Amino acid sequence: MDTSSVVKFIYSGEAATVPLLHNWSFVDLCNSIRSRFPDLIQGKFMLRYIIPPDSTSCFLESEVDMRMIFRNLVRYNSDFVEVFVTDLPSSSESVVSNTVCEDSSTMLEENDYLGCYRAEAPKSYMTKGWESYIHSEGQKFEGGVVEFRDKLRKYAIEIGFSYEFVRNDKVRVIAQCSKKHSQGCNWLVKAHLCRANGFFMIKMLVNVHTCHGVIRLQKSKMMGSKVVKSIVLDKIRANPNKKAIDIADEIKSDYGLDVAYRTVWYGTELAKTALHGDEAESYAQLLWFSESVMKSNPDSRIAIEFHRETHRFQRMFVTYGAWMKGFQSCRPILFIDATFITNKYKGQIIAASAKDANQGLYPVAYAIVDSENESNWRFFLEVLAEEFAKHPMRRVTFISDRHVGLLSAFPRVFPNNPHGFCFRHLMANLSDKFPAGSYLKDRIPYLFMCCAYSRTPEMYQFNMEILRSEGGDIVAQFLEDLPKENWCMAYFNGERFGEMTNNLAESFNNWVLPLKSLPILDINDGIRVKSMASIAARKQDAQEWLSELCPAIEKKLKENLEVGRHWRVSRSDTYVYEVHCQKYNSMVNLETRFCSCGEWQLYSFPCSCSDPTTWFFPVFVCE
Repeated sequence: MDTSSVVKFIYSGEAATVPLLHNWSFVDLCNSIRSRFPDLIQGKFMLRYIIPPDSTSCFLESEVDMRMIFRNLVRYNSDFVEVFVTDLPSSSESVVSNTVCEDSSTMLEENDYLGCYRAEAPKSYMTKGWESYIHSEGQKFEGGVVEFRDKLRKYAIEIGFSYEFVRNDKVRVIAQCSKKHSQGCNWLVKAHLCRANGFFMIKMLVNVHTCHGVIRLQKSKMMGSKVVKSIVLDKIRANPNKKAIDIADEIKSDYGLDVAYRTVWYGTELAKTALHGDEAESYAQLLWFSESVMKSNPDSRIAIEFHRETHRFQRMFVTYGAWMKGFQSCRPILFIDATFITNKYKGQIIAASAKDANQGLYPVAYAIVDSENESNWRFFLEVLAEEFAKHPMRRVTFISDRHVGLLSAFPRVFPNNPHGFCFRHLMANLSDKFPAGSYLKDRIPYLFMCCAYSRTPEMYQFNMEILRSEGGDIVAQFLEDLPKENWCMAYFNGERFGEMTNNLAESFNNWVLPLKSLPILDINDGIRVKSMASIAARKQDAQEWLSELCPAIEKKLKENLEVGRHWRVSRSDTYVYEVHCQKYNSMVNLETRFCSCGEWQLYSFPCSCSDPTTWFFPVFVCE
């Protein structure tokens, strides 16, 4: 190729044409471009080229691409090439290597050939601003000595040195480089308190190090628990249950600092104390909390018990007047369970929850106790029974996980109330009695489920015979102390509303999960605030409902209606009908809410046999 070839540079709407010499290298081309466009910054632009008649744009990034230009000129029998120059965004990695310079005739191209192994761009850490925390004499710190000490420590971490205090009190701080005695370093800062406004001010600053080894390291002696506290406050505020090991990983990623686990843990505890106060003092504020609640919501009930001799906190019961009033409009069924508290003093939360008209979680009452035993369960149930006596309602059904303490306390407090056992826990306990991988480990729980969901005594007896014959002595022993009235639909002596599990109690446990590591006062107040926000949100949602029924119930009614839409119905009396289904006929009494298929009685909800549009339960209506 001779000098008759021409290259046209195009940049920001401007163009320049120069001869393309056959001995040009990629560096020569870049230097020619920069000589024509002086505003270009070295390493901050990228190149693409086109050789007519081919309109395809190709990258021009290295010496290899430069040689391909000459080959393509011969290939297309052309003597003209267009080079397009564009600026790179400031955050992007330079395509044109920073090793290109005007006086260089060679260029390092390692990154062009290393691919995924190319050197990474340096990361900007969140400590970048710390280097300007200490900068001049007369600098003021409105937070007083606390702010000054915090920023001085962070400044030392980012610059990469350590210091020692010559004087350190509330009115005066003098610090010098820790290498003052070994290497005679002159770095020094003096600050004092301005009594007029409470500010702390730098009076003298010698901000030059004459020692060796001033460099930012991953591990710094100055990175103590107080610095950790200051940088994790927002993280702990957003998630009080955040683990120290996770925080240590985030500090490494975001700040580029290796901090010992113990330092991070202690700093996290300091942050929790700063946000929520001391856990021991939190117990002393429970009486104030009780008095404040009773003033704002007089129908509430807060019962606090202390040990008579030591006057230490023992247990407390909480229910709000709004909760009890709202429960009167819910189905009379409560899901009760206990969950662990994970703060410094441990304990457990015993809770009773219901479902609102739209099948959402509705807390009714809870207690904070030291452990889940018969005494604490009896305390919770007795106070709950007293509140039920103040608020007339239908007979309440209870669903539980069959804890030993609860089984002893329940019949003494609620002898006439139905008590259903969580079928999911029973089935899991039965499955654990068979070895893993065996045929019976899955077969026996299935047969047990058939017994539990039996709608008639005859169906129960049929399924039970199969279960006992296949399960043998293991099943017989399991059923010895398990009354069928507590777990079988056909024999349950109350309204279970089709609720066979205690899953709602697990929902409550997850609902309070972010609060369980907080001091006891914050647990109580957190439950109050979460409940208040939930009720307000549901009230706002209900204002947009157009149906007379709640959405979840309306959907279920429509589904039942679609199933039996094509069935024939014969009227027998004012409220009595015979429904001719595909496989059987059912007798429906709308007045007594009865269907011979058994589904209406078991679920307390109109089945597909009844006409869902002729009978509405008042509990589901939006008011």
